[in-house]
Amino acid sequence: MSEALGAAAMMEIPVVCINVQRAGPATGVPTKTEQGDLWQVLGAGQGDYPRIIVAPTNIVDCFTLVPTLFNLVDKFQCPGIILSDLLLSEGRSSIDPDELDFSVPIDRGDVIGLNGDGPPVNGGFKRYLVTDSGISPRALPGTPGYVHVVATDEHDEDGVLISDEFTDPHKRQAIHEKRMRKMDGVLPLLPAPELHGATDAQVTLVGWGSTEGVIREAMQQLAGAGIVASNLQVRWLVPLHADAIVSILSTCRKVVIVENNYSGQFARYLRSETGIAADGHIRKYDGEPFMPHHIVDGVKAILAGSTKLYVPVHEIQV
Repeated sequence: MSEALGAAAMMEIPVVCINVQRAGPATGVPTKTEQGDLWQVLGAGQGDYPRIIVAPTNIVDCFTLVPTLFNLVDKFQCPGIILSDLLLSEGRSSIDPDELDFSVPIDRGDVIGLNGDGPPVNGGFKRYLVTDSGISPRALPGTPGYVHVVATDEHDEDGVLISDEFTDPHKRQAIHEKRMRKMDGVLPLLPAPELHGATDAQVTLVGWGSTEGVIREAMQQLAGAGIVASNLQVRWLVPLHADAIVSILSTCRKVVIVENNYSGQFARYLRSETGIAADGHIRKYDGEPFMPHHIVDGVKAILAGSTKLYVPVHEIQV
């Protein structure tokens, strides 16, 4: 139902969707994991619209990112997507209870009725007021003087439709640019990814989402074999900290991207946003998650020059 995401964006309604990826296409292998939905969520819905996409790297992330994303979509009045996978959703982990915050501050953003604003003179509430930030103050339903009507068609600042015979190119452009400006304000609020490990490592393993744990374990095994590896794990996918990623990877000796899909969806996305083409790829799409030795064997093969794409398969049927 990806049309609902576009509808929320057009009407500027905050909504959080959780995509737990499994092996596809269609119902695929319903009980097995994969990272194959990245391009789906990047393009879900018609047209261009602001969206925030985050991929939790572990089970604690699954807990903490939900309220974080709720606050962000409330503030920026746009859809947000948590791109998890079956490995995390059905996984188990021992964690310190102190890592879990049950008293997270709630930030509803600029809401009339909560921000102290009074009723406009003679009504005149412009729900989609064009602002420099792209964020238009919304109102609590039922607030006197702040009634608005909107549909999934394009509209002006008042919410009046400008489609069909009332098309107005100038208003369409202005309101479209208003929505997209929101993304400029999102990025500074998100933590940029940081390199884990030595800056002069022989190989840098780039992953996203749930591959963090197995990559870190593989790094330890590689160290035992005399190979120094580092890891750049990307959590916030949209908007992407492209400049920070370029700054880190441009100094790395060899970049290898690790992901649970056939086509290298993150590798393609990273190249489109940064221009960085990886030196090697380790991909798995048999329905099972990576084991550390799969990554270790892949790194050794890539460093030896025997392949640029290493595709392991689970040795044991489960």
